[in-house]
Amino acid sequence: MDKILSLKLNGGRHAQGILWGFDPFRNLVTDGCVGMATSGPQTDIGTAVI
Repeated sequence: MDKILSLKLNGGRHAQGILWGFDPFRNLVTDGCVGMATSGPQTDIGTAVI
């Protein structure tokens, strides 16, 4: 799939990463994910299941 996603999450958070695919429960699997809060620095998450 290899598409760049920008996700808006609860609590004013954002996550951005490359879509790898879905797991059997339809969760998004991303790689190179970076977490961004409304205040504070970006956090390198790596591979994430959202």
